[in-house]
Amino acid sequence: MVEPGYPAPGGKSERQRPLSFATEPMPAVAGAEPDPAPWKLLIVDDEEEVHSLTRLVLRNYEFEGRPLQLLSAYSGVSARRVLAENPDIALILLDVVMEQEDSGLRLVHHIRGTLQNSNVRIILRTGQPGQAPEMEVVARYDINDYKAKTELTSQKLFTTVTSALRAWRDIQTIERSRRGLERVIEASGSLFEWQSRTQFATAVLRDLVGLVADGTAGVSGLVARREGRGYQVVGGVGRYEGFVGRAVNDVVPDNTALMVARASRRGDGLFFNHSYVSCLAADNGDELLFLVQGMGRLGGPDGSLINLFMSNVATAYQNVNLSLEIIETQKEIIQTLGEVVETRSQETANHVLRVGKMVRLLALRAGLPEDQAAILHLAAPMHDVGKVGIPDAILHKPGKLTAAEYEVMQTHATIGHDILAKSERPLMKAAAIVAGQHHERWDGAGYPAGLRGDEIHIFGRITALVDVFDAMASRRCYRDAMDLGEVLQVIRAGRGTHFDPDLVDVFLAHLTEFVSVIRAHPDAVPAGAQVAEEG
Repeated sequence: MVEPGYPAPGGKSERQRPLSFATEPMPAVAGAEPDPAPWKLLIVDDEEEVHSLTRLVLRNYEFEGRPLQLLSAYSGVSARRVLAENPDIALILLDVVMEQEDSGLRLVHHIRGTLQNSNVRIILRTGQPGQAPEMEVVARYDINDYKAKTELTSQKLFTTVTSALRAWRDIQTIERSRRGLERVIEASGSLFEWQSRTQFATAVLRDLVGLVADGTAGVSGLVARREGRGYQVVGGVGRYEGFVGRAVNDVVPDNTALMVARASRRGDGLFFNHSYVSCLAADNGDELLFLVQGMGRLGGPDGSLINLFMSNVATAYQNVNLSLEIIETQKEIIQTLGEVVETRSQETANHVLRVGKMVRLLALRAGLPEDQAAILHLAAPMHDVGKVGIPDAILHKPGKLTAAEYEVMQTHATIGHDILAKSERPLMKAAAIVAGQHHERWDGAGYPAGLRGDEIHIFGRITALVDVFDAMASRRCYRDAMDLGEVLQVIRAGRGTHFDPDLVDVFLAHLTEFVSVIRAHPDAVPAGAQVAEEG
């Protein structure tokens, strides 16, 4: 390769000059949008006169309200550098013969092959057509037009540039729509995963901002839920980050608040002033409001993609609310059934409430994912459901049980497991594990199956520790609450025998949080009530 700035054998004489990368933004006409992004056009030619004449002809050029930004390169080597620094170049006016006879054709091969840039429009213009015959070049190379320099009068250059920019614009629109559709499909897939309402809302906001931003900086957005007659922010990005809990009308400009109110009344999406607002309402009355600001001008395919995405969101939102209604109903049933069991065994109803809260806390502190901790929170109150199958004479016996009676009492773990294991629902399956394993011991001396160590499901190990802690630290009908020091002595003594040693370490490291749960939900045990001790 001949170094730039020196003549190439058999080629034109190259003027000795340093590489030049000049930029010249063309002025915009009155009435155009402020600071519109210019179209980038690269002139690649080793003759300074070609650059000067091209700039002169196109000095007032404008297409669709956007001016030109002219970039210059005087060799194939320098053109590669300009292309690397400006991947959004729309059009290249390319000379064929520069430092080498085929420098321009080599550059075409680099653009289409190495850079994999099939979008930029390339117009070859040569002063020596015989060295690069038009038919051969067009057949072998992916160029978009071939012109002799003598052909490009001012009017023809204007027409050629306009046609090329229009083609590049259409290609970019198709490509942007393709990428947008891919993002819609990708984002829509996660909409139907199990999530809380807040998780769902913030995930949609994140995907919506990603869809409209497409690399644009300065895009902001918020999502809010209906609270009474207004909306309260539950998530935000950009300028709205940190406004969770605030009323929407307190954080958006007055003109935006008017559009929010309009979207709320209409129940659909609106585009206005580089912004988008949409209101979604579920059948149960729950409402979400999405606002995104700082976008480019939207319409056509871009607007259609957003509408398509929000249409999928609306469907998913109905499904999320329906799923959450079912889950919340299950939760209420489980909570109520747990309280019924505790009432029948004359223990305190708040025991199941505390156990639910503490198992979730321990699960999270032990590193379980949020969704698993949430399931355990709902399932743990069912740990003693099997007591419904224990005879009253044993369940309500005052004082210590005989060996035979204690053997019957132990069956409540198996009974509870068998009742709950009939369901295929993940929540009920988790409850079956808890009911069946919360009396297993780390050393294998527990019941009903004598499981040892990691053979015991993590749900069973967590519930076992929390259940014993709450039972000792809370008042019972047959005794007062044990002193915290005594409780901790028992817990520490059971580390590695009764309880998972790692869980004990986590529990003790966060002891104050568990004590706070007990103090926040104390019991009021009726005087004179009695219950059999399980030993």
